[in-house]
Amino acid sequence: MSDEQSNETKPVEQKPSEVAVEDLPNTRALQDEFTRDMIKSTKETEKGYYTLESKTGVYEMLFPTGGEVGEEGYSRTDNLRESYVIGVLYPDEVEAQIRIEFNKELYNDQKGISYSTDFLANNLGITEPFTKIKSKKNTSYIAPFKVDEDAFGYAAYVHSNSSSGGIKVVYSVGCNQSKVNCDSTNEKVKNQAYQIISSIGFKENGSEKADE
Repeated sequence: MSDEQSNETKPVEQKPSEVAVEDLPNTRALQDEFTRDMIKSTKETEKGYYTLESKTGVYEMLFPTGGEVGEEGYSRTDNLRESYVIGVLYPDEVEAQIRIEFNKELYNDQKGISYSTDFLANNLGITEPFTKIKSKKNTSYIAPFKVDEDAFGYAAYVHSNSSSGGIKVVYSVGCNQSKVNCDSTNEKVKNQAYQIISSIGFKENGSEKADE
């Protein structure tokens, strides 16, 4: 077995910072220096996904093993705001983009939620109503969108049921890819988007990374 094959299958349960670079799993997420700083463990949480730990310390979410966080577009203000773009290359070579925008200062009353969903609708041309999905800890508002013939996907606003703040998520796939059926009936894209959105989890007292 080659070193590369060993790295791909070795279930190392450590923080990436605790593992020598040459011993890290040979995945896009962990081979990128900036991205791996946000990955909680070198062991996959689910098949094809690690867990991303926000640098604000406020939330976590699933992160595709083929994903990279763009360093140039990353910004953070203490534990109050954070925004970045994730570029994803799936095993079938389909590329996706995930935009994340966290704002701790949003109030999740009717006015605050409407502000966030209206922002997404206006920027993405969303005409369908947002579907509300409430779990024990979080509430999500999700709607499909299509930008002309260029891209399609799903947008969401996700917030904790017990604290202020929330995350706007835009999961999109380019329509110019040969393996992409650019239609809202594409169940594979829908499932991938929903898997990311539904995995978002907020920490009640998560701000330990804010001063790093």
